Amino acid sequence: MKESALSLSRDEKKLSPLQRDAVALSSQHARGESADDAEAAAFLQAMGEVRPLQARGRQVSPEPRPGTPPPQGELSLQDFMDGKLEFALSFTDEYLEGHVVGLDQMIMNKLRAGGLSPEAHLDLHGLNAAQAFEALRGFMRACWYKGLRTVLVVPGRGRNSPDGMGVLREKLQSWLTQDPFKRVVLAFCTAQPHDGGAGSVYMLLRKYRKKGRIYWERTPADADLY
Repeated sequence: MKESALSLSRDEKKLSPLQRDAVALSSQHARGESADDAEAAAFLQAMGEVRPLQARGRQVSPEPRPGTPPPQGELSLQDFMDGKLEFALSFTDEYLEGHVVGLDQMIMNKLRAGGLSPEAHLDLHGLNAAQAFEALRGFMRACWYKGLRTVLVVPGRGRNSPDGMGVLREKLQSWLTQDPFKRVVLAFCTAQPHDGGAGSVYMLLRKYRKKGRIYWERTPADADLY
């Protein structure tokens, strides 16, 4: 064997023993030697960066770092299914609104503008609180199982009430943020004039899923319902 073949170049001296073996085997393959040698060369080259463990004894995997919590205001699907919801609410004599914190504002803007056409509607005019709640529960349950996404509920403005106040409008906002409705409703707001204005409310419902239970038998905290 020639002396040059036995000597190592400067670059090769910088390689680890496994890497030098890989270079040698690759050279053999280039000269037409077996495919097994080429495969071995590839393996050795891949293993060239492996370093032996310094510690002795049983190795214990490091404890996983706690996950980064979601930014404030964002909710996971599991949070929603567990009912751990928070609503951002607004209420005046002429306007009411509520939406799950973290809901895409583009969707909320579209709902406010009447850009999501109601697929069903419920009129609560002339009903007392208990009657209105039962009508709403039956209506919402039917809409949920039908997979409807946008509905219109008409609680009225309360102009014919003894005090001239829209009692059902205020109760509606409270009911929608409690069981059984809070697991179904994503957002609601006062409708546009062509859909009834201050006396009507758009509701955006969650997409129907078989997973997760809706507690339709529950009743919100409202003394008028007991």
